[in-house]
Amino acid sequence: MSLPQGVSGLPLQALRVFDAAARHLNMARAAEELGVTQGAISRQIKSLEDQLAETLFLRGPRGLKLTEAGDLLADYVRRGLEQLEAGLFRIGQPRSRTTLVVNAARTFAMRVLAPRIADFTRAHPWIELRLETHRYFAQLHGADVDVAIRAGTGDWPGHVVRPLTREVLFPVCAPHYLPAGTAAATAIPQSTLLHYAERPHWRDWLTAAGLDPALATPGPRFDETALTLAAAEAGQGLAVAWGILVADAIQAGRLIRPFPHTLDDGTGYHLVMTELASRRSTVHTFCTWLQTALTPRPD
Repeated sequence: MSLPQGVSGLPLQALRVFDAAARHLNMARAAEELGVTQGAISRQIKSLEDQLAETLFLRGPRGLKLTEAGDLLADYVRRGLEQLEAGLFRIGQPRSRTTLVVNAARTFAMRVLAPRIADFTRAHPWIELRLETHRYFAQLHGADVDVAIRAGTGDWPGHVVRPLTREVLFPVCAPHYLPAGTAAATAIPQSTLLHYAERPHWRDWLTAAGLDPALATPGPRFDETALTLAAAEAGQGLAVAWGILVADAIQAGRLIRPFPHTLDDGTGYHLVMTELASRRSTVHTFCTWLQTALTPRPD
């Protein structure tokens, strides 16, 4: 059967009429089922045949007989209408909540996800979000995790990876920690540098800013970026962080960027999932919501 450009032009009523006629193989009984005249049934069928450029019924003295094209179409239309009826029925029924398990680094979960969770819940009340945190990457294959949020360059073979943010590093501090306009070369030697223990962020940023990496003098070391930023917000020193982790604090005035230099190390946050999980509607819903929530809005 040669279909035209898709089915967008086919009215649902014509397909319902065709379904009734195909089941009964009798125009009069189809008309009785649908509460219309036999003439109306004939006109709808003729219109459908014209649109499809196919004969769907052979008309004889003993009633109707499906052509090969009509038999094929009848099978698909019946299944499609059954699916539509099932969906319409479910809309009117109490729906159980569906659990979605999201695995994310603690700092990202605390500073990015947690402040936005209520927005997701209000928009999708049927999804029960369970947020798990970690310091290291969770294994997704065979695990009870639907989607993970990972920081890196996006190179995780065997997974579906969707970019979430592209990050740059820069120093931050509490608004009162440094006098306004203090140059980095002057301020850093006089400041307490707060370090994330697992990455040489200060050394890397100083190098990118054209400053001596030896200025990255020892200071308090934290095994969580969240602790480093909490200390910075409390006025305890200067910290280096990815932009997404401090965006809300800067907007709220809890942190400032004292120096203009940034470091783009090719790192960003990504949504990572298995191929199977990527096809789940709840995973697609969450990923689309988070990508939209983190997309900067034009001023």
